[in-house]
Amino acid sequence: MKNSFKKSIVDFASGFDKEFNTRIYDQSSLENQMAVLSHYLHNKDIELNDEERIHLLSAILEFLGNKPENAVEFNQSQESCEELLDLVNEPMALDLFSEFFRVPFPNPDKAKFTFIDLFAGIGGIRLPFSEMGYKCVFSSEWDKHAQTTYLANFGEMPFGDICKESTKRFIPENFDLLLAGFPCQAFSIMGKMKGFEDTRGTLFFEVASILNKHRPKAFLLENVKQLTTHDHGRTFKTILATLEELGYSYKWSVLNALDFGVPQKRERVIVVGFRDKDLIDEFDFKFTKKTYDLREILEDDDEVDPTLFASNMILQKRQERTRGKHLFYPSVWHENKSGNISVLDYACALRTGASYNYLLINGRRRPSSRELLRFQGFPDNYNIAVSHGEIRRQTGNSVAVPMIREIAIKINTILSNHY
Repeated sequence: MKNSFKKSIVDFASGFDKEFNTRIYDQSSLENQMAVLSHYLHNKDIELNDEERIHLLSAILEFLGNKPENAVEFNQSQESCEELLDLVNEPMALDLFSEFFRVPFPNPDKAKFTFIDLFAGIGGIRLPFSEMGYKCVFSSEWDKHAQTTYLANFGEMPFGDICKESTKRFIPENFDLLLAGFPCQAFSIMGKMKGFEDTRGTLFFEVASILNKHRPKAFLLENVKQLTTHDHGRTFKTILATLEELGYSYKWSVLNALDFGVPQKRERVIVVGFRDKDLIDEFDFKFTKKTYDLREILEDDDEVDPTLFASNMILQKRQERTRGKHLFYPSVWHENKSGNISVLDYACALRTGASYNYLLINGRRRPSSRELLRFQGFPDNYNIAVSHGEIRRQTGNSVAVPMIREIAIKINTILSNHY
């Protein structure tokens, strides 16, 4: 299924600037058309204005024109605009767009609650809400490889740069929940504690402006632990002050993935908020700690790409560096830049960029793509649609899904009890 998928909609979405890892595209680009089309296919009940209808029609024509040779032929000149839209909404004609639905985690046809997924990455925050039947009505992610992975698993091409008004205009007027794992970008104006105004020029400002305009019932924000101490804590205080200024009540905590059943020490700050100030009293960050088992993560060696195994020379050096240490199996070894090796029964936090920061399985090999996803708690039916190097980078940037799942369950209980 993965190969046929990559030959269709993933390839159609590959018209990006190869020099960069980001897609900063205009309204007529293939990527934007793919985003418009895929979102509409999963949310056909949304209302479109005239400009949005034009974008959708362009996307339909572009997609049908780029279908593989065995696709149904389509003659643009014989169809009116209304007939084109009818085509998308006709159940039998959806075979033309079936690739968007042959994914592990498609949107439900109907859902009690809707959400938007900002700075979506590969969908780690989205996934637990999708499992509970929530419908995603907008997603945004500008890394081209993360977009490919997201598309292969959710059937949606995320829109690009959320700072652009041409991107934000596709956010539906009404939705229930905002999800955002926004990057920790340094604030350009700090110390004056003016809340919303102090966040201008930062990526958090985009989150705040969307909260201010759309007023969803709740939000879930995720970031690195260091956000709480950045600039002597002033950055985080400004963020919290902004949320209060926007009329939301919130609670926050630093959580460790180790406590949620995955063998990875990964600490993240989570902020959960509700527009109805009475609801925050029903939320807490009390969770029953779950044990982890490294054996559930690891693949058999004969299933792993041979290129991930260390050479005999490297193995001999590692034996020398671990002489006198207590070795146990299965285990995860961490090798730092200076060559020192620690032997752990869990992984240190997956890294996204530091090439010297290798995780080693039993001291003999690097983790496979599937193992890296398992370290973050992604299920085994999660599609791999990019290279191993990109999976390594994407998992290093992602969240621990089981941790988000426990938070999502509590949010869902509160929303379900009150709406």
